[in-house]
Amino acid sequence: MAQPHHLVRSRPWQIPTGIDYREARIEGVDLGAWTVRLAGGIRLGYDVLVIATGAVLLPEETEGPTGPGWGENVCTFYDLPGAVGLHHALERFAGGRVVIDVADLPVKCPVAPLEFAFLADRYFQRCGIRDRVQLAYATPLDGVITDPVAAKALGSLLARKGIELVTEFTFGEVDGIVGRLVSYDEREVPFDLAVVVPLHGGAEYVGRSEGLGDELGFVPRRSAHSPASRTSGGVRDR
Repeated sequence: MAQPHHLVRSRPWQIPTGIDYREARIEGVDLGAWTVRLAGGIRLGYDVLVIATGAVLLPEETEGPTGPGWGENVCTFYDLPGAVGLHHALERFAGGRVVIDVADLPVKCPVAPLEFAFLADRYFQRCGIRDRVQLAYATPLDGVITDPVAAKALGSLLARKGIELVTEFTFGEVDGIVGRLVSYDEREVPFDLAVVVPLHGGAEYVGRSEGLGDELGFVPRRSAHSPASRTSGGVRDR
């Protein structure tokens, strides 16, 4: 329903006057010196550090996603190029089995894959081909979502819409040629179009910054860099 040029905005255009905006590669954060190191030897001191660099997609960490079929019958909507490719794949799709699959958690916006399943159901209805499409939602969880009340309600909604639910499915391989997802316990889910949510990791600089991130490159909710260690501030994670 949208085009990239309708969605992308100039970042400086969004920043109000009076804010010093700098676009540069982040080399790392020095917690001991309370500084952020940028490319070119630039150092920025801080009293409060808000980290909002989000997550990066790691499709290469799973066998197959970026191999044959990537961007054709194996797509994602978790970045702009992937969403554009999926847009074209849906335009070409005339019927068959569509599988929405979450590789593993954590991912940004964990509800988004489920929302896509409902949007796909509506989209195929509008195209007049819903009766020629089998929809399936595969998740590594033992239910639709972790909250039991929400899981019951949303699971019932999937059933009413005729969307198959495949639980405890952590895929370890994508075969875009044959059209199948293979889990680590060797279960297989066939597809004509796979909409995958690849593994996520934190920004690279987080991993390079001693004491800042965990093994996945994400900043823990509680940082050891406590505000109490300095009168004027600490680390905040968004």
